[in-house]
Amino acid sequence: MKIYHDPNFALQELLDYYAPSILEINGEKFIDLHSLNIVNFLGLQPINRYHEEINECFFNVNEYETNEILPLENLLPFNSENFEKFKISNTLSFEYLKYNEVYNNLFLKVENTLNNLECVISLNNNFLTQHFEAFADVGFEFLLELNVILTIKNLVCKYSFGSRFNHPFAFRIELSNASYNQVYEFLQEFRDFNTKISKRIPALYSRFKQLPKSDELERILKNSTIDSFSKTIYNYGSVELFITDLRKLVELLALFSENSTLD
Repeated sequence: MKIYHDPNFALQELLDYYAPSILEINGEKFIDLHSLNIVNFLGLQPINRYHEEINECFFNVNEYETNEILPLENLLPFNSENFEKFKISNTLSFEYLKYNEVYNNLFLKVENTLNNLECVISLNNNFLTQHFEAFADVGFEFLLELNVILTIKNLVCKYSFGSRFNHPFAFRIELSNASYNQVYEFLQEFRDFNTKISKRIPALYSRFKQLPKSDELERILKNSTIDSFSKTIYNYGSVELFITDLRKLVELLALFSENSTLD
C-alpha cells in the first residue's frame, strides 16, 4: 500500500486542507480527491519513504505494510481525466494553504471543500479584525460587497464556472467541468484583485467618510433586505442592467395607472 501526495503538504495536512492523494493498492493506483482514506494510516509507521515522479509531477511516497481494506467506492480510477481533477483539487488546497500561511492578511481567502471540485471564497477574519471600523459602517460595507460581488461574478462568467452567493462575502465556485489551466488562471486573477483591493480598503473607507451623506444610499439600506438585494445584483452581474430593467418595470406599471388607455 502506497500513498502519493504533494510535497508541499505533510501527510496530516492533506486532511487539514482537503488535499488529494494517490493510493496504490495491490499495484493499482486510485485517486482520493480529498484524502479521506488516509485517516486509516495516520497512526501507522511507513516501511519506506521516497520521492517519485508521475505525469511530470513530483510526489512524496509513503509505503505501508498493511491489510487495511479501503472503501474503494470513494476512490477514482487513475486515468488522465481524473488526474486532471487531482491537479485541480491539489491547486485549490495549495492555494488554501497559502492563504493560511502567506496571504493571511488579505481581505478574502480561498478554501478547498469536500464537495467534489469546488472552492469557497470568503471574508478573512484576520482582515475583518484589523479593519473593524470599516466593516462596522453598514453603508461602506454594502458598497464594498457590491464591488466584490460584481468582480467575482464577472470573473466566474469569464471562465464559465458555476457559482453561488448565499451569504455575505461568501461565494461557492463550482469547478467540476473546469480544466486545470482555467482554475490556475482564475486563482491568479482573483489573487491579483484580492491583493489590490486589500491595500485600497483603508484609503477607500477614509474617502467614503469624507463624502456628503447620501440620502439615496440611506433609503436603499432602510428599505431593502441587504442579503436579498446583494443576491439580486450577483445574479444580474451588472448594476446598470438591473437599473435598466427597473426603468422598464416603471414603464410597464404605467399600464395600471388611471390615466392609461386600454384598447
